[in-house]
Amino acid sequence: MNVVHRDLAARSCLVGPQLEIKICTLGTVINRIAYPADYCHLEGAGRQSQPMPIRWMAWESVLMGKFTSKSDVWAFAVTLWEILTFAREQPFENLSDEKVIENIGHMYQDNKKHMVLPIPVGCPREIFDLMCECWQRNENSRPNFREIHLFLQRKNLGYRPSASSF
Repeated sequence: MNVVHRDLAARSCLVGPQLEIKICTLGTVINRIAYPADYCHLEGAGRQSQPMPIRWMAWESVLMGKFTSKSDVWAFAVTLWEILTFAREQPFENLSDEKVIENIGHMYQDNKKHMVLPIPVGCPREIFDLMCECWQRNENSRPNFREIHLFLQRKNLGYRPSASSF
């Protein structure tokens, strides 16, 4: 739909009674208050004064302030990682904000020293491979949401949540 969210994360998702998921933006300011550890103040010329969710953001968003549907694809993969870890840990939990920014710098420099999030326990390899595609340095190499949707639909063929799931 070419809508850029800029703060896609599990904390921005609402789960309905039939397990449908809605992405909201109304909670962004509330999220900064409720989840302060998820946001970091970035300093430097031209930086936005509001805290940013750097652990979910594509490198070009952090370093260049560039937000596109492809940077949201990056954040979607982090959100998928959160879901598959049952949101029991924060992305790059073992790194300080400064180390996360350093890691993002490695991605920018394309020096192959950057880290990606680890595969969640029990995550099918093809789902993790999808996440890694979403974390490609070159945004043109990342899938778009239509491609992600089609891939996940194929993986989900025939699945229907039972009433006891609710």
